[in-house]
Amino acid sequence: MTCLLTVQIPDELRGLLLQIAAKAGRTPEEWIVAVVCQRLAERDEKLRRHFGAVNLGAPTGVDNTRIDADLTEALTTDHHFEQAGFLRLLTP
Repeated sequence: MTCLLTVQIPDELRGLLLQIAAKAGRTPEEWIVAVVCQRLAERDEKLRRHFGAVNLGAPTGVDNTRIDADLTEALTTDHHFEQAGFLRLLTP
């Protein structure tokens, strides 16, 4: 699926865009789309390099029993809820 996007650019930028796109053998529109896609891919790659880079000190995963226990502990022992004026959902 595609959509139409109208962008106003200064004349001097338009001339430069036409030159760069012609050198690349593309229309200005094709060149802009290619550059945006490339930059997004580079951004995603930089972000992916950090996946798994943080050590939380304990294994994480889908251990629902442990997650439930952590939530129960937080909801029953954290005094910040009361300080913020929230009602406690669970009582210790």
